[in-house]
Amino acid sequence: MNVLLFTHDGPIYMPRYLEPVLEEQADCIDEIILAPMQKSFLEDLSEKYEMFGPVAFVRYGLIYAKGKTLDLLPASTVYQYAGRYYSVKTLAAEYDIPVRKVENVNDEAFVESVRETDPDLLLSIACGQRIGAELLNIPDYGAVNIHGSLLPKYRGLSTAFWVLYHDEDESGVTAHYMTPEFDDGDILIQRKYSIESDDTMDDVYLKLIETGADVAISIIDQIGQESIATTPNNIEEGEYYSRPTSSDRKEFFRRGNEFR
Repeated sequence: MNVLLFTHDGPIYMPRYLEPVLEEQADCIDEIILAPMQKSFLEDLSEKYEMFGPVAFVRYGLIYAKGKTLDLLPASTVYQYAGRYYSVKTLAAEYDIPVRKVENVNDEAFVESVRETDPDLLLSIACGQRIGAELLNIPDYGAVNIHGSLLPKYRGLSTAFWVLYHDEDESGVTAHYMTPEFDDGDILIQRKYSIESDDTMDDVYLKLIETGADVAISIIDQIGQESIATTPNNIEEGEYYSRPTSSDRKEFFRRGNEFR
């Protein structure tokens, strides 16, 4: 199985998410594609400020800066003392997996380069870009996304925020076939985790990435089997959520939730 993995390189959660996947499946992953969101730096900062507000925005900024700084140090030293990596690129290097940053995954030159590598599976884990039909149609076993909710509920962004906002007592992770639409396509695997009354958004993210890693490992193991079953993803039964606004954040706090 030759897998092309699409993701992004946030230092807070992504290396933790992907480490167990690479530990189990590194021999199957030919390359990791870092596909950042297609928006300006200032636009991204503005949206994050609206979501988090001034206090949490600074707090997360410091955590982000710490991760970027630690990633400049020798990986073996950081791992020895912190027990983790702080970038996908550094993590991938430990498993000798090449990494490529692509600003537009639907650019014809990139699509052609993927066609030449002839992957069996395209796997998306928190990819920051919409992947078009031309790219999705290349792999023999299709393209699969690992989404952080129990689809068709909570399609879209910031799922850990929205399940707390709506006082859910459980959520989960869904592996589904990809189409040109977000969080569409038949469902392959779903796994649940419980949400406790005192869980913060950080707690939910940690449960999400642990569950998501298990799902990704299982997908790589199972996708080549002709017997793998699918269930319909009835998107009309769910709702699509965007990144929270400042009014969403205020209501999130009013309902007794916390970020960390």
